[in-house]
Amino acid sequence: MGRAGRWILFSLAALSCMHAQQTDNAGVIAAFSAGGIFGVGAHGSVGGSLAVPLSKYLMPYVEVAYSPLSSYPYTYGADRTGKGLYRSHLVDFNGGLKVRFPVKGDWTPYVGAGAGLLHFASSDYASGYNVTSTVGSTRDEAAGNVSAGALYYFTPQFGFGIEAKGYAARNNRFGRVTAQVFYQFQ
Repeated sequence: MGRAGRWILFSLAALSCMHAQQTDNAGVIAAFSAGGIFGVGAHGSVGGSLAVPLSKYLMPYVEVAYSPLSSYPYTYGADRTGKGLYRSHLVDFNGGLKVRFPVKGDWTPYVGAGAGLLHFASSDYASGYNVTSTVGSTRDEAAGNVSAGALYYFTPQFGFGIEAKGYAARNNRFGRVTAQVFYQFQ
């Protein structure tokens, strides 16, 4: 077994000995997440959240996430000398309640439900033929969401998590899958 293999086995053994379960409602949990959205194309996503455990089981949260949707250059005109750049993105502001299911291990699974605002924005910049223009548009949609995930505590304050969240709005239905790192303030 190589040096990397021994290091991985040592790390896993050390983590399994920690048994760092969640603190019931010790303080605010701040998290940074990264992953992707699916259903409106496949795009990356980054975000952050704050949660305040009210008890071992109930945890209200607020979250914001950003996803770049499209970005592509193009040319236009009969001789293709006009140039343009189209960009769009999604910002998700949501909040809700997560119900945790503490177990005797280091993992804390949960389910959640919430609501929020999806902010879609796009801009189209074009130049050529002695004209330069930028056209932008935005659209906001109310959306509900449901989620399922789990938190893994390395220590009573620090860990990582995974989450799958489904969104339903008037004009859009999509999912987001993320991994996160979090810190629970004491």
